[in-house]
Amino acid sequence: MKKMRSGVMLAAMALALGWAAPAMSEEAGSGGAPLGAAVASEQQKHAKSVTLAPFTLNGVEVTQDRGRAMLDAFKSPENRKCKPFCVQPKSIDGATTVEVDDFAKMADEINSGKTLIVDMRTPAWYAKGTLPGAISLPYTDLTGKKTKAKAKIKKLKGKNLIAFCNGWWCGQSPTGIRALVEFGYEGKIYYFRGGSQDWADAGLAFVTP
Repeated sequence: MKKMRSGVMLAAMALALGWAAPAMSEEAGSGGAPLGAAVASEQQKHAKSVTLAPFTLNGVEVTQDRGRAMLDAFKSPENRKCKPFCVQPKSIDGATTVEVDDFAKMADEINSGKTLIVDMRTPAWYAKGTLPGAISLPYTDLTGKKTKAKAKIKKLKGKNLIAFCNGWWCGQSPTGIRALVEFGYEGKIYYFRGGSQDWADAGLAFVTP
């Protein structure tokens, strides 16, 4: 009975603070075995080795500094447990995979508004910090009611999208991208597989929306 009461109180507290249920569950990570150092090292290799000259993204100067403080969520991906945090596929049908250094190459089309950066994480994650100029489009908005999903997709106006979530260990953007493909999205879809994890590993700063 006490356990039930504490569970109800926790749920009420979560609602009061505006936490979404998916955001809470994604932090749990109590499912399987840790990903391990070898897996994490292999997945982090590119972002940790890339060198980037400063560039501007949606009016924000992006500079590389691996000495900057890193959010706790990205410090030890080797401790993430699969499930729910599993290594994601390197490609998704209907999308083109891009790396963290591709943002500098694509900066002109992003800055012109031709291509949008789309954060597919839950709102709680988005609020913690996102990529410069990224818009919030939670994957849950594309996998729920079809009428809501279609309304969200209509607002994108068929522009090219760079979709991301927390990185190679996060299944949110793959889920969202598959939904977009299923709906027949007209613009080009890019899958930033490394997501926030690669952004942090490359020494790039997040912005608060």
